[in-house]
Amino acid sequence: MSSQIEINHFNFEELYVQYHARFVIIARRYVRDIMVAEDIVTDSFLTFWERREAKSGAEINVPAYLLTIVKNNCLNYLSAQQRHLRIEQHIHTTQSRLVDASIRSLDMCDPNLLFAKEVSQIVERELESMPELTRFIFEASRFRDKTYAEIAQEYGVSVRRVTSEIQTALSTLRSALKDYLPMASLVLVFKWLGL
Repeated sequence: MSSQIEINHFNFEELYVQYHARFVIIARRYVRDIMVAEDIVTDSFLTFWERREAKSGAEINVPAYLLTIVKNNCLNYLSAQQRHLRIEQHIHTTQSRLVDASIRSLDMCDPNLLFAKEVSQIVERELESMPELTRFIFEASRFRDKTYAEIAQEYGVSVRRVTSEIQTALSTLRSALKDYLPMASLVLVFKWLGL
């Protein structure tokens, strides 16, 4: 079979048998996947068959023309793969940035301070609403580090009464802060308050 023939005078089946396997080897060298190479070569033969009318009457090197179609189809495939990889890389980079941002955010998050202001406001509000003696006794115990005996002497009450007033204050605060009790971030606050 001469390389240079009129497009109307070729035997398509003979051409397919003679060049299909060679073109698959060539395509596989570039796309590195035998199934993809098979598809590209088969599509190239179909493209050639569909274009035969347009080339009618022209003398061309049919194998070279077919190989050009295979080459172009390989280029199209590889270009699509390259775009796909760039998109994947962009998605991966974006996901990586999001993960990095989440890690930084979590590293900077101090659970002990997360609700500290809110808890502080609740404690202040509850202390203000307590009877005056209860509040004074609790503040002397927790904020001024006075012993029960010192507090009893300062306010002219018994140590037993100091214990009772502190218990009342703690019970009130425990109730007001019940929504915060499960949070590990407030362990220190509750320890400090004696809850």
